[in-house]
Amino acid sequence: MDIQYLIDIFELESQSLDALVRGHPALQPLFTRNFSDVDSGALRQAYLHLLKVSVDYVQYTVPALRAAGLALRDGDAVDRRWSEMFLAYAADETDEDGGSGHHHWALEDMTALGAPRELLNAPTHTSGVLYGKYFVGDAARHPYAILGAKGVLEHAAVRTAKDLADGVLASGIPHAEHATRFFYQHGVLDVDHVREGDLNLNRLADLDKRRQITEGAYFTTGTYRALLHHLLPA
Repeated sequence: MDIQYLIDIFELESQSLDALVRGHPALQPLFTRNFSDVDSGALRQAYLHLLKVSVDYVQYTVPALRAAGLALRDGDAVDRRWSEMFLAYAADETDEDGGSGHHHWALEDMTALGAPRELLNAPTHTSGVLYGKYFVGDAARHPYAILGAKGVLEHAAVRTAKDLADGVLASGIPHAEHATRFFYQHGVLDVDHVREGDLNLNRLADLDKRRQITEGAYFTTGTYRALLHHLLPA
């Protein structure tokens, strides 16, 4: 299992998520820019639910990176180096202004669109809770798995995020200009993250560590599909 194999997994899994979002009947107009005969209220609702999907897994990103970093800090030289990197990644994924994870950008976008309180405060779906358990609660069992999540989601953001945000702005949804921070920021930030992340994989020669990354990637894709199916059933 060489590094290119891992990168190919990130690409294939991110392609599948990109196709899932672009092809969803409720979201498709945001990518085709064909808004004729589209109910703007229904389109707003679909976008709100997609933001909620983002909240339900992104809330675990910073805790997962920290958990992985702490799990590796007493390991060998390779583990300790990755411990420092994971903790640095966690700091990078924390909003400097609010001191919170990037999921708060999605919550702010939802608020700007006037999301109902019951959606804003809706509990995390079971799939998201299991995602948190896998990457946070069980991080010590597979601390490198978070690199699989990071790889898939960042590759997917580069494919999808900016195009989606542009579509939201073009849609005519009221207050859309105040509700695209989450996707615009990730579309821009993740270009550099993908480049850096793919290069850093070369530091991992151990086969078991690479296996953890692969399993983390697949777990992430499955979670995203389950959350989207729950919040936006086709």
